[in-house]
Amino acid sequence: MRVDQKKIYQTMESFGTSGAWWAQYVGGFTEQTKEKGVSTREAVAALLFDRQRGIGLTNYRFNLGAGSKESGKGVYWDEYRRAASLEHTPGRYDFDRDRHAVWFLKKAVSLGVEEVVLFCNSPLERLTDNGSAQMTPGKKSNIRPENYRPFAVYCMDIAERFLQDGIPVRVISPINEPQWDWESGQEGCHYEPKEMRALYRVFAEELEKRPALKEVSLGGPESGEWKGRAEEYTEAILRDDVLRRHFKSIDNHSYWSDARDKERFRTWMDETYPDVKLRMSEWCEMVNGSDVSMDSALCLARVLAEDLRILDVVSWQNWVAAAPGGYRDGLVYINRETQEYCETKRLWSFGNFSRFVRPGYVRIGITGDNEEQEKLLPTAFVGGNETGERELVMVFVNEGEEERGFFLSGAADYSRIRIVETSEKNSLVCTQDGIWEQQEIRLSKRSVTTVILNG
Repeated sequence: MRVDQKKIYQTMESFGTSGAWWAQYVGGFTEQTKEKGVSTREAVAALLFDRQRGIGLTNYRFNLGAGSKESGKGVYWDEYRRAASLEHTPGRYDFDRDRHAVWFLKKAVSLGVEEVVLFCNSPLERLTDNGSAQMTPGKKSNIRPENYRPFAVYCMDIAERFLQDGIPVRVISPINEPQWDWESGQEGCHYEPKEMRALYRVFAEELEKRPALKEVSLGGPESGEWKGRAEEYTEAILRDDVLRRHFKSIDNHSYWSDARDKERFRTWMDETYPDVKLRMSEWCEMVNGSDVSMDSALCLARVLAEDLRILDVVSWQNWVAAAPGGYRDGLVYINRETQEYCETKRLWSFGNFSRFVRPGYVRIGITGDNEEQEKLLPTAFVGGNETGERELVMVFVNEGEEERGFFLSGAADYSRIRIVETSEKNSLVCTQDGIWEQQEIRLSKRSVTTVILNG
């Protein structure tokens, strides 16, 4: 395995997760405790955002609901997928409506989150054509152009209020997976590319009127995949000069996309918009059944490594941080009746990246000496740690049933080594800490391993 510190790729901005829809109830879990003196909500927050006790996420996606929780409208498989609106009446707001989710937002910031994204799945119900946060079957639009501005005003008002409270809102993302129809299951809204561009233009105009939001950018298009119509939706934004000023990146999701899909999208971006950064803003495994084992942990690590290596994403955000089970989505499982929680291995495999690859770290070249080493999906990053030392962080994904070993070249200028492993036996556990003497590095079977060199 060879590190090439002269080969420079993207500069990392964040790793994160979403607060939909669990934060609206877990934020109220104050009584039941798993550890003496620690409420469930405090414990879950620490697992997600604390760098010593958890995985140190620095990005948090806060869901601005459309109000289906208050109205009860629409077809929902799970009542907890309904989301509250923070609007009491037009122009008047009541943050107690979603007080548990707001509590979690503020807690995340207190634990180290540096970047908050306000995202919407649907416009406010009062602004939709059918009065619902879901689409009418057969229709391809659910909001008229005259309602774009009230929608923008709502989002901007909330952003200003949060900023006044010290919440680092950095992105407003009013559209989610616009290519889908969203007729049931959760809040959602379809947009054709022209409609999406028109709505974003109104958001950009409103943003420019608000000096308090000068550091806030627009996010999107939040396409559900890197194939299909992803290029069409991306181009609708980037060929518009006004929108280009307000989009610091293109944010899409990695659902239903394999390595070839990502390679094609990256190639297209390099040919058409080479200076535009990419962010992966939502992904989970999309497999039924609860899983706390290395199976889903390895899947998450593989997709994450692919997105870093192929797409050069500067941010990677898991879909939901907590979930009730029955699906491979949450990093933590929550029992809504007992308020107990259960950690998953995918939480810790995510931590092999997020705890050690910090904002500002730069991805550099690393290549295997043979095909077997390349299967480890190596990624490498350099940056300065808290003590000012230069640090080399490498992450390896060993999906095989056998231990793997290799010697590392190109890193002779470091003096200390730490190895942190997530496997069936360990959950982000330091297995080695000592002098770096160019010794062989060993990776356990079915593991995600972070190797840190300092000095």
